[in-house]
Amino acid sequence: MPSLERPTALILNFTGNVYHWGCHGTSAEIYQSLLERGYQVNWLDVRSTHALTPQPEGEADFSSVAFVATFFKIHPNLEFALTDADVVVVNGEGTLHRSYRAPLNLLFLMHAARNIFGKPVYLINHSFFPSGGESIDPAADGLYGRVARTLTRVVPREPVSRGILARLGVDCAQGFDCLPRYIARHGFTGASRPEGPLLLSGGVNMNAETAARVAAAVRPHLSPGRRVCFLAGAKGYPAPEDAVIYEWMRTGLPELELLEARTMESWLTAIATASCLVSGRFHHTIAAATLGTPAVTFPSNTPKTSAMCGLFGLDAPIAYTDPEFVTKSTHAIDAALRGQAGLTSPETLAAVLGYAENNFNGL
Repeated sequence: MPSLERPTALILNFTGNVYHWGCHGTSAEIYQSLLERGYQVNWLDVRSTHALTPQPEGEADFSSVAFVATFFKIHPNLEFALTDADVVVVNGEGTLHRSYRAPLNLLFLMHAARNIFGKPVYLINHSFFPSGGESIDPAADGLYGRVARTLTRVVPREPVSRGILARLGVDCAQGFDCLPRYIARHGFTGASRPEGPLLLSGGVNMNAETAARVAAAVRPHLSPGRRVCFLAGAKGYPAPEDAVIYEWMRTGLPELELLEARTMESWLTAIATASCLVSGRFHHTIAAATLGTPAVTFPSNTPKTSAMCGLFGLDAPIAYTDPEFVTKSTHAIDAALRGQAGLTSPETLAAVLGYAENNFNGL
């Protein structure tokens, strides 16, 4: 007879209810995978990660008895949750870059869970960029590395982050984002066709100028009967920049429709049935690669999208700073519509799903 006792897993930095549906899918997959492994699951959402005060200012606060006492006096709910947890699972996603409030808060929570409360801590499904990229900031590297080296298991979601962790002396296993597992679990398949809509999205570091250049690259491909849509939407608290980027793009593309997905199914269906995705978003591109939709991509605020495209066997993102950005983007969209874009092979997708499974080894 199976045991009636279920250990408790606490997910830190849960993104299921915010930003866009890709974030929902990856956190929902973590939650479901932990249930399948026999856990009951609690979580602290990513908005709380960003909002926690007092914020640790640096490594001295991590080891300060006074700071720790003050922090948990203000947040007894976190003290209770960490005390009650049998294992802490940290959904790092894109939070762990640079040294502002959210990453410092999450690093402190990981440190506290492992070194103050003595819990097994699994850092999974994450990118790891102490300096924001591949450059070296000794102070940031030092803090990130010292926290990560104490953790029970570390599983970065792309190979550039794995290289940074290795440089910092952190033992880690190559993983990947959990969104392809979610898509496979729920049986979504591709339905892209050349006459389908051209699908656009924003990007965390897209501005008015770059949005206008994206619109200029898309314009030559408009034709009677072809829809051109901007994909937005989230379970809650959608990305605030999307509405602004949509208006920027619509200045050069008055035909651009706003497609605000109200459900995860409608978000995935929009990507699966598009003729081409033109995007600066990490999770949107992952969904396209998983579903076999051609994608033209642009960089994110860290090297994560470039690393992800390499893992999927896709063309590298086209840099906004490239003087031939419009020409290269126009040609890439044309290749996608002609069926000449590189797509992820079944063998590569199987390998990516294997990397995603690594997030849960040992749990």
